[in-house]
Amino acid sequence: MEHWALDEVALPGRLVREMVHSLYQENQLCQGTLRLRDRKFGPALAQVPTLAVVNTADEIAPLASVQPFLDQMPGRDVRLIQFEGEPGVGLQHLALLAGRHARAKIWPAIDAWIAAHR
Repeated sequence: MEHWALDEVALPGRLVREMVHSLYQENQLCQGTLRLRDRKFGPALAQVPTLAVVNTADEIAPLASVQPFLDQMPGRDVRLIQFEGEPGVGLQHLALLAGRHARAKIWPAIDAWIAAHR
C-alpha cells in the first residue's frame, strides 16, 4: 500500500481544476452532461456489464453517491456489492483493498463476477 500511495505522478493544474469543476462541483458524469472532445458521457449511455463495490462506512464514495449513478444505467447487468467496513481501518475507502477481511469477504465475489463476464 505504501508503494502504491507514493507512486503517484503529479497531474497538471489545469486538468485537476477541470476535473474538480466537471466531476465534483457540477456532477456532470452522473447527470450525463460530461463532454470529452465531441462525445457525451453518463450512466444512461453505458452499455457494459458493471460491478460496483461500496463500503457502507466510506465517506469518500458512499452508497448514496454511487446508487443514483447505477440506477440510471440502462443495462440489467449491473451488480452492487456492499461491504460493511472494518473496525481499525483509518480510511474506510481503502478497506476494500487493504482491510483484514476484504480478501475473504469481498474479493471472492469480485473474482466470481469477473469470471462470469469473460
